[in-house]
Amino acid sequence: MEDLRQTAMAYHIAATDEIRQFIQVFYNEMDPKDNRQVEFKEFSKYMETIGCQHMASDEFFNELKQPGNEVLYYDDIITLFYIIHSGRPFCGGRCKKFVKGMYFTCVKCFSDHNIDSAFSVCSQCFGAEAYQHFHDDFLDPIVLLRYKRIEALKSNRKERSPSSVTTVLMDPSPSLPASSSSSSSHQSHKMAKTNSPIISTAFVPAMSYQQSKQAKMQTAIQFGQMLAAIGSAAIAASASSSASCTIL
Repeated sequence: MEDLRQTAMAYHIAATDEIRQFIQVFYNEMDPKDNRQVEFKEFSKYMETIGCQHMASDEFFNELKQPGNEVLYYDDIITLFYIIHSGRPFCGGRCKKFVKGMYFTCVKCFSDHNIDSAFSVCSQCFGAEAYQHFHDDFLDPIVLLRYKRIEALKSNRKERSPSSVTTVLMDPSPSLPASSSSSSSHQSHKMAKTNSPIISTAFVPAMSYQQSKQAKMQTAIQFGQMLAAIGSAAIAASASSSASCTIL
């Protein structure tokens, strides 16, 4: 959480007066007693009011407040403001916890403008395959940003010279086979895939299922910077990260 605090403070220092005033209003609304501190009951009630029910728990409150304190102060609210507006996720996997470190996001959900919040899962649940989702391509934020940049550069090259574009990322990579617990329709869909542009774009070599599973277990937790794609059993019954906050 300390890294997030420092990041939030850096943004606050660079923010305009208008944004700082908005954060002050956000803080004041959460502190109806006007005693310059926010107790858990005040915090929880306000989070539910603005549509952030998934943040209204005492567990997240304890994560947010600084060690030794029993209440939230203005610096903590700056961190909270950053967490909400940066879209920092709660794990959609088994643990359902707030993700302070690296995580993996569904690329298809991320690119779907009809979805308010992309499905994300922490590195631990991702490495243990302790989640369910109906898409297969996942990237951590660092690789996702790189992938989107590569897509934009390729598109720009095509627009400038359609007949002479040199593509170095077109080598098809076979998709990973569905897990043994996948439904027949999902398995048929995966077998029908002839290549994975996500994998080839991120320069991840083709691997067998066993090799890919071992690689995911090793790299997802240790580095969190490797692209991977895995199968899931069924559509997720619930995903805490899908809740949307409305403080703007």
